[in-house]
Amino acid sequence: MAQEFNYPSSAVDIGVSKTIIIVTHANPDTNIVGADHPCKRVLIKALPANTGVVWIDFDNVAVLGACYPLSPGETVSLPLSNTNLINCNYAVGGEKVSVVYTN
Repeated sequence: MAQEFNYPSSAVDIGVSKTIIIVTHANPDTNIVGADHPCKRVLIKALPANTGVVWIDFDNVAVLGACYPLSPGETVSLPLSNTNLINCNYAVGGEKVSVVYTN
């Protein structure tokens, strides 16, 4: 999966791109799960306006300091079968990630 994990952040390259969904939570240190959308690939971007790290995990509860960190403005792209497998935990409440998915 290492070769699949980090595609260029400018494109989600399989299928038809769908509407961006925003994953956010008002409280810090709370796991939040993405909405239910079947997909083949996702591009997840921590919004540049964020001030803290967003911790991301896939099909597991995201724990601060123990999963994949996204600093403000960073992106990650990977194959995924549903956006509801995305778990986010925010160091600062009210921050957001955007998710572009294809199917």
